[in-house]
Amino acid sequence: MKKFSIFICAILLLTSCQSVNNSTQEDSIMIKEPEDETNTLNKDIENKKSVIFNTFDVDKKYYNEVEGYAELKLKLVRLEGDYEGIPKINKYFADKEEAFYNELPLDFMKENNIEAKGEEDNYYRSAYYKLEIVLGDIISVSAELNGGAGGVGWAGIEGDTFDLNTGKKLSLEDIFNVNRHDYMNFIYGFVADEIMVKIKSELDSDNGSAYNFDDAYSTEGQKAIRSFESNDFYLTKEALVVFYPKYALSCGAGGPQKFSIPYDEILDFLSIDI
Repeated sequence: MKKFSIFICAILLLTSCQSVNNSTQEDSIMIKEPEDETNTLNKDIENKKSVIFNTFDVDKKYYNEVEGYAELKLKLVRLEGDYEGIPKINKYFADKEEAFYNELPLDFMKENNIEAKGEEDNYYRSAYYKLEIVLGDIISVSAELNGGAGGVGWAGIEGDTFDLNTGKKLSLEDIFNVNRHDYMNFIYGFVADEIMVKIKSELDSDNGSAYNFDDAYSTEGQKAIRSFESNDFYLTKEALVVFYPKYALSCGAGGPQKFSIPYDEILDFLSIDI
């Protein structure tokens, strides 16, 4: 009887040890799974690229022989990050300084011995860029332009949209997934509708219309609207913005004109993720 009791105790002890070992092995498997998930998450974080938007200032004066001067006042884009296209984009904006310099009325000032004091006398060129949006691997910026040669100001708008991976400056052809005829006609129609609303509002308020035509669908109106340059756009959080230079659609007092096309209205036509 004593031997039998010892045998039973031995079996119970062995069974208990096996239960502990099995429980320990199961716990190890449960712990291992979140470790794998953490490693995957860390890899995703390591592979995720980033971009930081910065600007740098250009503030220069260029004198003629009578101590008159024109000013160049710029706030240009300089990106930081690990996208392959960033160096190309930064070069694009660095080269903008020379392009804006070439628009200064320096020869006119020299030939006429004009003693202008830069921006104060409207002898300058300015461009102030700002970030509009980063959409995945796409970045879009806009700029407020101004300047002059002593007379009426050169108010304007600029928009630039880039692929961060390649540094390519994107066109509307890259933004839309339909042919040029279709997306341009949609833009023309949208702009015409918006202008007609504005013309009606201006006439109703007895202020008179600033537009160069009374009817956006007239021959004159359509000719002006279809002068749209397809590179004149940028992207925002809510819309595709297209714009026209000063005088293209309205009198000088009207300034440059821009039109925001909500993404909801063109979602099926876009080749980019919004």
